Amino acid sequence: MHRPRTRQSLADLSAIDRRRLLLAAGGGAAALAFGLQRPATAASPTTPRLPDHPFTLGVASGDPTHNAVVLWTRLAPQPLAPAGGMPTLRPVPVRWEVATDERFRRVVRDGVAHAHPEYSYSVHVDVRGLRPATEYWYRFSVGGHRTAPARTRTAPAPGSMPAELRFAFASCMNYRAGYFQAMGGIAAEDVDVVFFLGDYVYEYPVEQIFPGRAIPADLPAEVLPETVTLEQYRLRYGLYKSQPEVIAAHQNAPWVMMWDDHEVANDYGTDTEAELLRQAAGYRAFWEHMPLRPPQRPVGPQARLYRRLRYGDLAQFDLLDARQYRSPGLPGGSTADTPERRDPTRSILGFEQEKWFVDGLSRPGPRWHVAPQGVLMAMVNTAASTDAAPRFSTGAWDGYQASQKRIYDAVARAQRKGSLSNFVVLTGDVHCGYVSELPSDLDDPLSAPIGTEFTSLSISSARDFDPAANAARQVRVRVNPQMKWADLHCGYAVGSLTPDAMTITYRGVDRVSTPLDPVYSLSRFVVESGKPRVHPA
Repeated sequence: MHRPRTRQSLADLSAIDRRRLLLAAGGGAAALAFGLQRPATAASPTTPRLPDHPFTLGVASGDPTHNAVVLWTRLAPQPLAPAGGMPTLRPVPVRWEVATDERFRRVVRDGVAHAHPEYSYSVHVDVRGLRPATEYWYRFSVGGHRTAPARTRTAPAPGSMPAELRFAFASCMNYRAGYFQAMGGIAAEDVDVVFFLGDYVYEYPVEQIFPGRAIPADLPAEVLPETVTLEQYRLRYGLYKSQPEVIAAHQNAPWVMMWDDHEVANDYGTDTEAELLRQAAGYRAFWEHMPLRPPQRPVGPQARLYRRLRYGDLAQFDLLDARQYRSPGLPGGSTADTPERRDPTRSILGFEQEKWFVDGLSRPGPRWHVAPQGVLMAMVNTAASTDAAPRFSTGAWDGYQASQKRIYDAVARAQRKGSLSNFVVLTGDVHCGYVSELPSDLDDPLSAPIGTEFTSLSISSARDFDPAANAARQVRVRVNPQMKWADLHCGYAVGSLTPDAMTITYRGVDRVSTPLDPVYSLSRFVVESGKPRVHPA
């Protein structure tokens, strides 16, 4: 039996009790540690003198619906300085405009939002009353400074059937591992939406590695250490989001964001007070720098990032958070097929999110049901040869086999009922492009598939392409008959979704240790509607 909580330290509590206590702390010491004070209301917003351009991190839009989109920016005249170099601690009014043309002759929505110091002077505007399936241009201005026009697009109207949806997806953007020309490639794509599937930043120290990016000698010392505090995470986002390729990629289309682990720390846990404080800091900085709505704003070390977006009757996207709610992982990076791996009391999504996802699968829906999420959902035997005993990753869905099976079974049931036609998973995390079919029987890789999974290449985390390492990785394809392709290039993927088929094109770059290597197409695959088999295109 616990002693009264008022007399306990956080270290004496279970992880769940610590989380509840921190969330209940309100404006107390824990809230101050997280930087969770409420935005100031007593001080009237004023426009300070800003001698430097404050929009050094660009702009972004995200989470489009048929009549709304989120617009984002952050005031940071000096993005690698504490507080972004802002000369005031008061809220700052920022004007925003939305138009149907790039020259803003036809402004359809405008207003003023306030950049609060408590939220690192970030601005999130949920613009509503827009027309479905429409291209818009938006911009921000403050103190005589104005952003360049940026493009966004709303989703199609409910009940409509678009002829095509074009999208890109990517993950794993490690600054020290290489340059971001893959983000420049995304900026050049003509897409309706971009899905980023986790590891937008990395917590590791910014230091020279080989092969990797040349680390500038003039980076401020505050930017270099491993990120632990809220200010350190903010500086890390300032470093990443001030890169020209990143700014350009966000200017071109709305983005839909999901995190994985490096937004906090590699395989982070919540067993101690320090880990919870770090998680709260990472979550807070993530929200401050992403085009997300207020419901995704964290409260301490907790935020609901799983959500659902519809594109008419063509597609439904269920964004899954496979990191925050998972049961404790099994020890080690891989495991044999043990009873613990199949334990039905363990879940990678948490049972509340798992039920939400299954309920969404069971209701009659659009032509394509797509699940963008963080870690491998496909069954992948990681054994070194076909003769070796099977091994499975403890950090992916394979490490939570009962949870994995419940989802596969739910998909199969929905297909038998006719409420689900096509199931596709988009995944990040592993720094390797994988294309796999999802077998209906997890004990039989050759059983009839229920869907497909496309895993993105990393933006830079895989580093320079190594032909020998890539040849060795093909053991995954030999050991797993349900896997059709594996590739270790850095890059991203572009999808074309029509009522009849989904086509995925992988684009890669050979060397990210130099910013001059070009992006080019690697391979293309297609899945036909109603036929969950993947084929080269």
